[in-house]
Amino acid sequence: ERLSDGTQYTWSSRGPTTDGDLGISVSAPGGAIAPVPTWTLEKRQLMNGTSMASPCACGGIALLLSGADQEGISATPEVLKRAIENSALEV
Repeated sequence: ERLSDGTQYTWSSRGPTTDGDLGISVSAPGGAIAPVPTWTLEKRQLMNGTSMASPCACGGIALLLSGADQEGISATPEVLKRAIENSALEV
């Protein structure tokens, strides 16, 4: 089942870049995220950008690390990167 229609925001990073770099290999949701900080008086708020995508990506990686630890699997940064890239959906 496809989770997305493949549409990204126009400001999302992608590759290849004009200088020939391949660009990013994995992207995380960073648009129209609805966090509600306890210090705000707003009941609803949509936020965009890397300050929303980074916690999403880091949380996913933390779950992978936790699962690998519980299974006794050694998860080096390179192993994690390969696992994420090989299981990502094409956008």
